[in-house]
Amino acid sequence: MLSQKYTTKNLVASSLITGANLFLFLFLSLVTLLAGRHQTSWNVACSLCLSSGALYLLLKVITLSLANTRAYRVLDTITRCFHYLFLMCLLYPLAFGITFDPRGWIAFGLITAWGFLMLIYTAIFYLRYWRWTYAVSLVTWIVCLILIFTFIPVDLGLITAFILGCLAYYYDKTDPKFLVISCLAETLMLCLFTFGLLF
Repeated sequence: MLSQKYTTKNLVASSLITGANLFLFLFLSLVTLLAGRHQTSWNVACSLCLSSGALYLLLKVITLSLANTRAYRVLDTITRCFHYLFLMCLLYPLAFGITFDPRGWIAFGLITAWGFLMLIYTAIFYLRYWRWTYAVSLVTWIVCLILIFTFIPVDLGLITAFILGCLAYYYDKTDPKFLVISCLAETLMLCLFTFGLLF
């Protein structure tokens, strides 16, 4: 996510955007949880999504604040691990929160296995990503989304959220000056995703 190449202005702007994202995500997630379906599976799925998202965004704000310190590498590794946990939990409301369907449980198993494998991989190798990891991640997500959207109606807001998520991930990796764009795309992605769940 970060290196010494990031300017202070870029880091401050990104921290403020991510902090606003944290509060907005907490508010929208709580509204979604309380105003949504009154099923145990929905409550569990949304609670996992809410807690992992809040922890990830809080850690990201701390990591951005301490980017030029010695604690950066450890914090960045932990933040990246929580990022994969959050991405894993992000699909849970769609996979088993709305309805119990075998395709949803297959998607749940695939995304959970992917999340834990990427978490372990990141904890061991940190920033050494080989091309096959991107390919495996992309294929896993596409398969999970195809499985999910075969038993729930396709929602344009959710599709747009996933495209914004891909853009946020891409801009986070390409150039230091795109960090603010990455944080903005992530904020829009989470807003669209929670609105898609709510409506």
